[in-house]
Amino acid sequence: MRRRDLLKLTAAGSLLTLAGCGTNKGAAYVGGQLSMAVVTTYGTGTATYADMAAVANAVTEVKGLRTRIMTSDTAIGRLAPVRKGQATFSRTGDEYIFAYRAEHEFAGRSWGPQPTRVVWAPTAPHGLLTTEKSGIRELADIRGKKVPLISANPSVNTKIGVALKAAGLTEDDVEMVPISYGEQAEGLKAGKIDFLFQQVYGSSLFELESAVKVRWIKFREDDDALMDAIHALSPSLMLGEFSGAPGQAKGAKDVGYVYAVPVVTYATTPKETVSDFVEAILDAYPKYKDATRTARDWSPESAVIVPQQVPFHDGLVAVLEERGLWTAAAQKKQEKLLALEPKLAEGWATVTAEHTDDKELAAAWSRWKDDHDV
Repeated sequence: MRRRDLLKLTAAGSLLTLAGCGTNKGAAYVGGQLSMAVVTTYGTGTATYADMAAVANAVTEVKGLRTRIMTSDTAIGRLAPVRKGQATFSRTGDEYIFAYRAEHEFAGRSWGPQPTRVVWAPTAPHGLLTTEKSGIRELADIRGKKVPLISANPSVNTKIGVALKAAGLTEDDVEMVPISYGEQAEGLKAGKIDFLFQQVYGSSLFELESAVKVRWIKFREDDDALMDAIHALSPSLMLGEFSGAPGQAKGAKDVGYVYAVPVVTYATTPKETVSDFVEAILDAYPKYKDATRTARDWSPESAVIVPQQVPFHDGLVAVLEERGLWTAAAQKKQEKLLALEPKLAEGWATVTAEHTDDKELAAAWSRWKDDHDV
């Protein structure tokens, strides 16, 4: 698996015009064409970053679209720059869903429901990696083990919660260990945690494999308890096979979570900006498709092209329509999600007006959503 260096390119020259208001440093144009974009994503040791860096490099070579990547281990750290206009896009975990619905860290008064939008949604396999000496082979073996509690990362913690629920466990049955997303490989090596959660081709995992014997905790596609846990906690998850990851013999396959790790933005991002970026991703695909083990999943054949839990941006819809990829079913789901947005905004206004105590706000908001079936 090849690793790409972070592109540290900045806009320069009098022809560059910043998009939007004067504080928005996330995109620039030359002659009406998108020429520079800032994207946030996970840290440099992750496969998510490696994919984004490969795409960034390719769109620069093929389309002349310069891309600067900002990294963060936290959900807020990836989305806040987009909200502030410091970045235009983010390749992120499920926080784009949590922000849309004001859940977890986004259920605070300073956030609330956010008008997030999907720009492009490649999928990627994820799993739970452990060491040979941990004694963990199946989900039931997690009982009593040291489980990562990822700092400010509800997307990952939800996936770990699915595994616990599928095994019939709660946090009281294990030892929850606070740790950052990027520290997991070293934490597993040092025995601080007994397994980690990550996209299966992260470079830090290959480095870990060279130091200790590792294996993937077994998932079964016919595991009804696992499927029930997915439906209850993270319905966008699917199960699928992967191979060629750390800890796997040549030709061996394991089952893990498969879900979209999308590039997202806000609804306020201009339609042309998003269309230009999506076109660049698609046109440059032949250049980067073999750059990483998961880069091929950026193709229209592998990416999610029907809205799931967050609406697609108008700029993405326009590209899909132009390429004959937008269906009646996709339009119906899009309209349903767009209709939900004002309901969430109105509900948030009601709940925040009725509950001035921040400690009560998240619980009150959760009750409101349950009562209104949203």
